[in-house]
Amino acid sequence: MRKLLLTLFTVLSINALSQSILEEKLTGNEKGKSLWQYIEELEQKKNVRFFFLPTWIEKISFEDNYEGQTLQYALDDLLLGSDLNYMETDDFTIVFVKDPSQMLQRNTMMNSAVRQQKKIMRIDLGVAANAKRNQKVTIRGRVIDSKSRDPLAGATAHVSDLQLVAITNVEGIYEIQVPAGDHVLNISFVNFEEQVIDLGAYENGEVNSVLEETPTLLDEVVVSGNAALAITTSRIGQTQISMRDIKRAPALLGEVDLIKQIQILPGVTTAGEAASGFNVRGGGVDQNLILYDGMPIFNSAHAFGFFSSFNSEAVRDVTFYRSGIPSEFGGRISSVLDMRSREGDYEKWHASGGIGMISTNLLIGGPISKDKTSIVASVRTTYSDWLINTIKTDYVNLENSTVRFFDGTVKLAHKFNEKTKLTLSGYTSHDQFLLQGDSTYQWDNLLGSVRLDHKISPKLDFALNVGTG
Repeated sequence: MRKLLLTLFTVLSINALSQSILEEKLTGNEKGKSLWQYIEELEQKKNVRFFFLPTWIEKISFEDNYEGQTLQYALDDLLLGSDLNYMETDDFTIVFVKDPSQMLQRNTMMNSAVRQQKKIMRIDLGVAANAKRNQKVTIRGRVIDSKSRDPLAGATAHVSDLQLVAITNVEGIYEIQVPAGDHVLNISFVNFEEQVIDLGAYENGEVNSVLEETPTLLDEVVVSGNAALAITTSRIGQTQISMRDIKRAPALLGEVDLIKQIQILPGVTTAGEAASGFNVRGGGVDQNLILYDGMPIFNSAHAFGFFSSFNSEAVRDVTFYRSGIPSEFGGRISSVLDMRSREGDYEKWHASGGIGMISTNLLIGGPISKDKTSIVASVRTTYSDWLINTIKTDYVNLENSTVRFFDGTVKLAHKFNEKTKLTLSGYTSHDQFLLQGDSTYQWDNLLGSVRLDHKISPKLDFALNVGTG
C-alpha cells in the first residue's frame, strides 16, 4: 500500500512540475500592477524565466480583473492591438517577440524625420490594454492653416508605415482606418511644413493638425495635377479650385477674376468676348448654377462682364461640378459653381486690403467671443471712370460715360459646441452705368443665408441652409 501511494505521489509531483506556466491561474491581486512588475514577482515565486526588453511592456498594465483566468488568457488580452507576441520555449520559459520589420520601418521613418528637422508629436488614442485582436481603428481629424485658421482642402494624411492615404475635404476633414497599434502619420500640404505624428492608435479618435506655411525652395520644377484628389473623390466631374492658384493666375489690370479662371477649365467655353457667363459642354449660360454660401447669384460680373462680382479675399474655397451634379444642387443641368466664404478668426483680429488700378478692397475679421463667435466683413469699390473714358470706337463715344460698382460681404459664425455651428452670411452688390450722361442702367444684388451644421457621428453630418434674395 505504501508503494502504491508513493508511486501516485511521484506521478502527481511530476505532472505538477511539468505544468506549463501559461496554465497558471491568476488570483486577481495583479489588478493595477504593470505587466513588468507582475513578471518580476512571478519569477521570484516560481522557477520560471521571461525574456523581453523593458521598453516593450513598460506601458502595459492589468486594467481588468483576471481572477480565475489563466496567464495565457491574460497575456493574449493584454497584447491585443500591439505588435508584441510571445512564444513558449518550454514549460518554464516565455520569450516576448516584436514584429521586427514593422518596428525597424517605423524607427527608420522617425530617424529620417529627425534628420530633416521635422516637427514630431506623440499622440495616444486610448491604451493598448483596451485594444482587441484584429481591431480596426478609425482616425478622423481636421487640418487648418496656423495663420488664417482656415481649413486646408486637399491636404494629405499619410500613414507611411502602412502606405494608406486620405485627402481632406472642403472643410479640411480627413478620415482613415488603420489596424490598432503604433503608426507613423504624416500630415502635409503644398507650401506648408509637414507634421510627423508618432501615433499610438488603440481606439477611435481625432487627430487635428495646425500647419504653418513655409515655402520650400526646390532644385527642380515638378508639374503635377490633382490625380490623387480625383481618385479619392467619388464624384465624377468635381473640381476643387484653390484660391491660391486663382490669385497667382494672370488677371486683367491686376483684378483677380474667379469666373475667368473657370472659363479656362476643360469643357468650359466663354459666352462671348466681354460676356460674364460661361458655357459648359454645349449648355447655355442659364443652365449654370452659381452659389455663394448656398445663395444663388444671378449676376456674376460687374461692368458688363469685365470684372467678377466676387471679392477673392472673401472667398475661402471653390468647388466646380461639370457632370455628376449631386442631388442637393437642383435647378440647373450644365454645371454648379459652389463658393464658400471665409470665416473670421476665433482667436485674434486680422485685416487685409489692396489698392489696384480699377478697385480697392478691404477685409477685416476676428473674434467677438474668443473660441465661440467670430465675424468677418469685406467691401470692394471701383474708380474705373478713367478706363471707360479712354475707350473710343466707331460706334459710340464713351468719353462722358460713368461706370460704378461695389460689393460687400459679411459672415457671422457661432460655435455652440464641438458638434454644432451656426453661420449667417450676407452679400450685396450694386452696379450703375451712365451712358454719355443720358441713359442710366443699374442693377443690385441683396442676398442672405442662415446655415446650421451639426455633426451627428464621425461619418454623418447634418446641414440646414436657408437663403433669401
